[in-house]
Amino acid sequence: MGASMNLPVSDKIESSYLERMLENLSASYKLYWFQGIFEEIKMGNTEITYRRIISRMIASAWYPVVYFNLNLGANDKLADVIQYIHIALGVPRDEKQESIVAFVEESKDSMLNRMIRALTNYVPFRLIRPFYQNEINELLRQDYTVKEKNINNLIELYNKQDTCKSLYVLYQNSKTIRIRKEWAEYLTKNVLVVEGWLNYKLIVYLQKRNSNVPAIPFKICPPVERNLLRATQYINTLQTRCDLTDIYTGHAFTEVNLKKYGSKSLDHFIPWSFVLHDEMWNLCPTFKNINSEKGNKLPDYEKYMHSFLEYQYQIFIMGKEYNLINNNIMEEYLTIQKDLKLIEQGQDRGKDLFINSLRNTLEPLYQIAYNQGYGVWSYRETKGNM
Repeated sequence: MGASMNLPVSDKIESSYLERMLENLSASYKLYWFQGIFEEIKMGNTEITYRRIISRMIASAWYPVVYFNLNLGANDKLADVIQYIHIALGVPRDEKQESIVAFVEESKDSMLNRMIRALTNYVPFRLIRPFYQNEINELLRQDYTVKEKNINNLIELYNKQDTCKSLYVLYQNSKTIRIRKEWAEYLTKNVLVVEGWLNYKLIVYLQKRNSNVPAIPFKICPPVERNLLRATQYINTLQTRCDLTDIYTGHAFTEVNLKKYGSKSLDHFIPWSFVLHDEMWNLCPTFKNINSEKGNKLPDYEKYMHSFLEYQYQIFIMGKEYNLINNNIMEEYLTIQKDLKLIEQGQDRGKDLFINSLRNTLEPLYQIAYNQGYGVWSYRETKGNM
């Protein structure tokens, strides 16, 4: 990505400190700590507890970690806290952010409380370190034996002596910060610019640690609502012209099977939360109950890839034959193969070209999603659904 965004200047505060606070990030803590503070300032709050900020950190990073399976960094412990809340404490992956904030703030779980305390050991101090970096450097030149663990004490000392410079004042005894009036006014006045700048910082940070993952800018917030209406209409129209079957169960979409396995729905072969699009070449019809069971997992590659490729070729050729593929759908298929004229002939070479092109598109996405932590799913017929 290009150069960072420019922040508005002010005659009351030195806005360049914002950039310095979020430079050279080795972990996500400072990013999400500042975002937590920023969210509270937008709500008019300037006296904020550590616990409240940590709760907002967890809520802000929840969807990148739990829903989109993004990596926050090899040494980043925020993701561990989030996964503990999701897995051990049972908070759903699609929980609303404000509900997550309330849950964390009110939780009495001893393990979670230990994890939260660990997060506050450094980040409240280290975010405002740039305000006192000159003093720290001078002291380190005088006494090279000063240990890193003592930096917190230095920052706290300088912060107490500081009457106007830093973003906030630390109250370590009450585990609270107070935002300085000038900074609160600046951030409130420039809320849209600062929000864009902060999102840019988050995107750059996450992109660096998830370099092969698509659509990072759309994965820093809760997902937008999907719209499968056009694809559903296309598949339903095809269904009236040819026999389509569910690739996961092998069953046709008959009245009996629809009653048994649920209504027909569209599944994203590679999970939507990874690709973040609804393009036709990644969709296939299945039963609602099967789709729910598969959830946010990858289908077993060996078991289903061949069937999915054959299905995709079938609906492409039939769509062309019945003149159902409009320009929008054709553009989606052009992303996997630029020369569609050979495929449209329906000959063996065209079929091989289509299937190989789609496989070459899907395989790296599948592997990257698997590496990101997406589980693998396979349908198993049981007595209850036989």
